[in-house]
Amino acid sequence: MNRWLTFIPALLCAGALVTAQTPAQEKPEGAPPPATQAPATPPAAAPAAAKVTYSGCLKPGTAPESWVLESAELSKPGGAPAVGTSSAMKTTLALNAKTGTELKPHANHKVEIMGTVAPAKAGGGDAPKQELTVDSLKMVSATCP
Repeated sequence: MNRWLTFIPALLCAGALVTAQTPAQEKPEGAPPPATQAPATPPAAAPAAAKVTYSGCLKPGTAPESWVLESAELSKPGGAPAVGTSSAMKTTLALNAKTGTELKPHANHKVEIMGTVAPAKAGGGDAPKQELTVDSLKMVSATCP
């Protein structure tokens, strides 16, 4: 019994010594150097949002000088609904018009709006969940369906 208590630790130490003495694998010639991890730094600027086109009914919002696009659906430029969309995909978007974009003349018209979508600012209850920044507007019909 005494021999085993001495033999096992000696065997473990010998194994550790042999493992420590094994040379590291040599890298083959022409192999690229190992990759190093770059430090985590925040990006200088967020990537620009993709442009989208929605069609729907332009309506005055609940606040003064605010506008919404009701029954809005993602569409291709020219008024055609995007492939695979259905009436279940319609939503209401809060609109943020850029300076120089006049929305009032198109109130209660079916329009096509090209812009960028972002989450809407905090609002209550039935407030739209997304905000569309209007880059351009095109009237599709003088009436909303």
